[in-house]
Amino acid sequence: MRYTKCFLIVAVWLAAGLFAFTGFAGAEDKWTNVKSGIDQEADRAAKDAELTRDLINKDRKTLMGELSVLKKQIETEQAALDSLKGEFDELSKQEVDLKIELEKEHREVADVEGSVRGALKDAASMVRDNPITAQNPERSRMVNTMIDSTKFPGMAGIEKVVELYFEELSSGGKIVRYDGEFIGKDGKVTAGEIIRAGRFTSYYRLPDGTVDFLKPDASGEKLLAVAGEAPGAAKKVISAYFDKKDTILPVDPSGGAVFAQMTKKTNWGELFEQGGILMWPILIVAGIAILLMIERFVVLGSTTSNTDKIMGKLNALAKTSNWKKCLEICECNRRVPTCRMLTSALKHIGHTQEVLENTLQEAILREMPRLERFLPTLSVLAAIAPLLGLLGTVTGMINTFKVITVVGTGDPRMMSGGISEALLTTQFGLAVAIPIMMIHHLLERRVDKITGDMEEKGTAFAVTLLKTGAVTMTEEEA
Repeated sequence: MRYTKCFLIVAVWLAAGLFAFTGFAGAEDKWTNVKSGIDQEADRAAKDAELTRDLINKDRKTLMGELSVLKKQIETEQAALDSLKGEFDELSKQEVDLKIELEKEHREVADVEGSVRGALKDAASMVRDNPITAQNPERSRMVNTMIDSTKFPGMAGIEKVVELYFEELSSGGKIVRYDGEFIGKDGKVTAGEIIRAGRFTSYYRLPDGTVDFLKPDASGEKLLAVAGEAPGAAKKVISAYFDKKDTILPVDPSGGAVFAQMTKKTNWGELFEQGGILMWPILIVAGIAILLMIERFVVLGSTTSNTDKIMGKLNALAKTSNWKKCLEICECNRRVPTCRMLTSALKHIGHTQEVLENTLQEAILREMPRLERFLPTLSVLAAIAPLLGLLGTVTGMINTFKVITVVGTGDPRMMSGGISEALLTTQFGLAVAIPIMMIHHLLERRVDKITGDMEEKGTAFAVTLLKTGAVTMTEEEA
């Protein structure tokens, strides 16, 4: 309808223009014609509009149908999209779970690989440190090849390692005798008869009958003769076993280390040097103690502790009041402490009993410092020696911990110096202190015996003097 109105307006405008152009002459006829034309155009326009309207309605129905179909498609696609989103979320969760599981499996594989690598290293150490490998060198090469490889050994490698361990168990319980070669003590390859006792010890016998111990070299693929000389008793047992006269063999579970130490001779100078600087003070203490002990042994050993014979003579002379002869006997035995004590008593003949007893006590006290001379010093030296050894122990352990701080605990040989210093100084300190303490006790017992003899003889002589009337009692005593 809107198009029709527009068309009429345009027609009227054209007619007005035409009318203005032609004038007013014959305007009525022209207007009639124009009106007729306009009506015709209006009818045509109405028909065209109706046709257009029908086409529009038809297109609208078509478009509405298509829109409905599209809406249904959109709903279907939306439902499919929602379903795919759900599947995507589920797959995302599965992906996370699978990643976690994969990580776990990676860790498990890494743990298994680490365990296998560790077992390979243990196997390498095992085959390197026993004489079975010297008899079967391919064992060491097989293990070293797997260790050097960057690839995981796999089941085949694991089976080989397991077989190696089972072979080790089987061979470790056997004693094998065979002819083979080894590196002799002179560094040359030597042929001889070899006996391998399990995985611990090997022995050799040369054609001339010489027997000794063998140990694996650094690679484990060769046997070396242990340096030094084994004890004669051990050689005798080994020879008897080679000759099948005996069934006993000396076995070293350390793989030859003990036998190597047994055949190694260490002199005192090396031990003293290993002990460190504190060995010198302990040695000085030992030297001083030895000098003092010698002096005490000489002095106390020459001192008579049994004066029964002398006292018998003195008592007999005292009964006859022969004091001059008593003094002569005591002067002749001046080296005897009891005689020196009695000399003091004889010089106080005629005094009271109290004076005599005080004189005897004073004489004993005067003799004690001579008898106990250097004994307190020996006691102090016996206490100082183990303390110096303990100081060496502390110093050695400090050095050991310094080494551990720098290089760690991977190589025990790096720590052996400090530990050796600690143990040797303690051992040396105790070795010095114990004899000093024992001898100090013996010397003290000797002094006690001499002192006891002096007290006994002094008391007995005082009683004899009292009986003979050589001394008098005081009024209070009487």
